[in-house]
Amino acid sequence: MQEDQTQNKRRALLALMAAAPAGLLPAATRAAAPIAFPSKPIRLIVPFVAGGGTDILARMLANAMGARLGQTFVVENVAGAGGTIGAVQAARAPADGYTLMSGTPGTIHINPAMQSNLRYSAENDFVPVSQFSDSPMVMVVNKDSPYNNVNDLLAACRAKPGALNFGSAGQGSITHLSSELFCWLAKVKMTHVPYKGTAQSLVDLRSGNIQVIIENLPAVLQLIQNKELKALGMGTLKRSSFLPDLPTIAESGVPNYESSSWSGLFAPAATPAAVVEKLQEAAMEAARDANVIKAARALGAETVGSNSADFRTYLARRRISIAELIKATGITAAL
Repeated sequence: MQEDQTQNKRRALLALMAAAPAGLLPAATRAAAPIAFPSKPIRLIVPFVAGGGTDILARMLANAMGARLGQTFVVENVAGAGGTIGAVQAARAPADGYTLMSGTPGTIHINPAMQSNLRYSAENDFVPVSQFSDSPMVMVVNKDSPYNNVNDLLAACRAKPGALNFGSAGQGSITHLSSELFCWLAKVKMTHVPYKGTAQSLVDLRSGNIQVIIENLPAVLQLIQNKELKALGMGTLKRSSFLPDLPTIAESGVPNYESSSWSGLFAPAATPAAVVEKLQEAAMEAARDANVIKAARALGAETVGSNSADFRTYLARRRISIAELIKATGITAAL
């Protein structure tokens, strides 16, 4: 009898809960309502000047993600100090998913490895959401250069150590580290000539003032295709679909050479997991969009669209290799 009464009470309670408006139910009996994200525009910080490759790729991702999430992405260029100023702003933003950052090797790997007093921690202040793109580095010389392949350049370096000059977009840039990696692995010496950006270094390369640059493919692809620059080797481990006839640097006498530039989406570290997951899904879908893939390839970049876990693993592997290079070569940050 007592058991029947208990069952009747349970049925009555369930009936009452089903009939009552949600707002009248006790808090303990209400299921948590899903968070409506995003409910307002999202700010995407690009820590570099407008118009560069990083900026173009970030805006491409922002437009595609905005269409999928039904909200506007407001891209804001916060340039200065090698990307540090923008990264600090992103790291200190509210961790609610409404402020994100387009990260690169410079902001996530190079700056932390070279600057002990950095005002942010790439590992602790950010959560990686998704890798958007990857573009290889490529070794280029003047179109009239006597060097026709990597072995020609290696022979010249060994004949007169330090006589050849390599240019870069600046001290501590990805172009600087890519050439230092080449010298370190090949056990040769060249002289570094830093510039204030890629454009200036390419002007001097084309005029013959420097002999070689290992540059990000988007910056030089059209120049190579128009035969205004000569490509000697690709920085990928396998030949690239962009220039399939061009040997890799690794297969041309410098085993294990690998260098590329990537871009990816980051959120402040304490961003709720559900928000990160929603951003991740939108970023992955954006990277697989046929129009986005076509536009990225036109720049010389491949879209990736990894999930957060895979992106974190990739970053950890690259972090170790860059730290080893900087320690072995003694590269310092720009003064």
